Parts: sequence; C-alpha cells; structure tokens
Amino acid sequence: MAGRTFWRSPIAALGRSAARVGHAFWDVPTARQNADMQPIGPKLAEGRDSEIFEHGPGKVLRVARDGRSLVSEAEIMRYVRSHSYPCPDVYDAGDGYLVMDRLSGPTMMELVGKPPFPLRRSGHLLADLHERLHRIPAPPGIRVAPLPGDRLVHRDLHPMNVMMTPVGPMVIDWANASAGDPAFDVADTWVLFACGTPPMGGIDRFIVPIGRRILLRSFLSRVDTDAARQAIPAAVDHRLTDRNMSPDEHARMRKLAAWAS
Repeated sequence: MAGRTFWRSPIAALGRSAARVGHAFWDVPTARQNADMQPIGPKLAEGRDSEIFEHGPGKVLRVARDGRSLVSEAEIMRYVRSHSYPCPDVYDAGDGYLVMDRLSGPTMMELVGKPPFPLRRSGHLLADLHERLHRIPAPPGIRVAPLPGDRLVHRDLHPMNVMMTPVGPMVIDWANASAGDPAFDVADTWVLFACGTPPMGGIDRFIVPIGRRILLRSFLSRVDTDAARQAIPAAVDHRLTDRNMSPDEHARMRKLAAWAS
C-alpha cells in the first residue's frame, strides 16, 4: 500500500497522484485512537476514510478513522484470494484495523500519461480483472449491490484501486464488495472515467485526460457495453449520494444517465 492514499471521492481519485506522509505515526492521532491495534511504524499514507502505517516487514496496518470493524472486508479479501484472484493477503483484522501485505509499485492511474505506459493494454487488463472477479459467486450473507445479482462485485474497480506490483496487478479497497450484477460494476467504472474532474496541474491537465479516454475506450472494447449501458442509471443514482462530489460531476453523471436511458 505504500505510496497510495484514500482520496476524498472515487471520481477525484481518477487522475490524482497518491500522497506520501513523512511524519511519524505519533504526530497524527485520531484514527489510531479508535482502533484495537496500535501502529508500530511510521504513517505511509492517509485519506478521508483511513490511515496506512508500516507494520513490520512486508506488512501495513490500515486504521479506519471511524473505528468500524474491518473484519468483513478482511473476510472478503481472503475469499477472493481463495479463488486465485489478485488481492493482498490479510493477517489480522478487528475493530478499526486491518493488517495486510505491503504492496510496492504505483497504481494503474498513476502511470497514465507517463510513457511508455501501454494504455490500451491496461484497459484490456482492467476489463480482465472485472471479468475474473465476476466469475466468483458472491458468498452468503454479503450485502447486496444497488443492482442485485449472484456474482461478487467490487463497486470501486477502477485504475486507482489497481496496484501495479512486481508480481502483477493487485486489486485493493474491498470495503464496498457486494453481491450484484456484473454490469453494475462495469457501469460504475464507466461513470467514474467519463464524469470525473480530477485536480491536475501543469502538463498533466492535457496528457492525463487523453490517457484516460484511451484507457476507457480499450476497457469498453472488452466488456459487455450493452449490459453496462443499461446499468448506468443505477450506477449514477448510487454515485449521486456521495456528498463529496462536485455539482459539475453530478451534472455530467445525470447527462450520462439520460444518454444511457
């Protein structure tokens, strides 16, 4: 997880680089006060939802700011790994914390616009990660996605949640995993790509949007776009409930939902 942070909204995350945190874990207190396990190393990253700390060789501790239990998320991660899906290994979890593999490498999104990154191949890889995940049956008792179904859906499977590690891509952030229709997952990624306004400066303002469009087109070339288009209104309805998103993002999502309908 090093080098990767949890940003204010999934849409804003598409195109924003991760922020490293240089101060030691004892300098920023709030999240760890709500957790049953305390960090033993420095803070690596943080965001609206969580803080990430070094936690021994090859491990990180994720601490939820609100102190909620992360046991269900850990169980989902173990479940997908049991189906040979690329996901960090989990070592422990409880109220407010989760201990898992420390991943090295950038996110897929951090590589957009940085040659010689293969954008089309990456779009195909993202589609393959969706397809492989949606082969997995949803485990009993899991929450239900806004578009119900019997497959496991991630509900945040976009390039900022794909770590490009030396051993291959790894999918992170399983907090929203649900039982649902795979078309909802694909539609949600489509909405995030098409409607986001990530904050950028300098030359990235010109390069990253072009890269995102190329990646989106290659992603859509490998998925069932007819089914995903039908699911866009449901994905938009869900994303409109995110109070961290801007009015401009809301307007673009509504326009996309109207087109899909």
